[in-house]
Amino acid sequence: MSRSHPTPKPSAKRETILDAAQTAFLEVGYAATSMDGVAARATVSKATIYAHFESKDLLFAAVIRRRCDRSDAFAPLADKADARSTLRLVGRRLLDLLLQPDTLAMYRVVVAESARQPDLARAFYESGPGAGKAQIAAVIAELIQRGELAGVEPWQAADLFVGMLRTDLFMRTMLGLPQPEGRTIEAAVEAAVETMVRAFGR
Repeated sequence: MSRSHPTPKPSAKRETILDAAQTAFLEVGYAATSMDGVAARATVSKATIYAHFESKDLLFAAVIRRRCDRSDAFAPLADKADARSTLRLVGRRLLDLLLQPDTLAMYRVVVAESARQPDLARAFYESGPGAGKAQIAAVIAELIQRGELAGVEPWQAADLFVGMLRTDLFMRTMLGLPQPEGRTIEAAVEAAVETMVRAFGR
């Protein structure tokens, strides 16, 4: 699975700012996080932060983008794997990312603030779910090109696949509720993969 844009080598100062921002967003929420506060946590000047990030929205988006880049969810896949194996690996990686405590905490921050901060919601979607779904669509497009899948548009297929993965398992985890016996990541992934292969496999 190839990334849509090359990832530049991060500077130490930029990483320090992102570390401080992530901690602030998770501890006090988006609205209560200020550029002054992030500067204090990172022990840099506010001017230094603005030299890297023009606004708090862009800073938040960079935090989300970094989390995706650091995850193996969208790491390259073997080109010749069949549809079932490929989708199983993609699904497992995606659920592992979505169910991480920090990912869930960031999601809660966005849900809590999105009605008052539409730019925040947009930044989160474009840097996280939207970018991830685009990568999955690219994988599905490759499977279609190789003749492994057919009869569906890649983005629509990615949307369906992600939707099947983000079911009760995700919701209960986000709410801190226990999972019923037998409801595991492996079971959720397998059900989504089998549905995709039966619907669109050749």
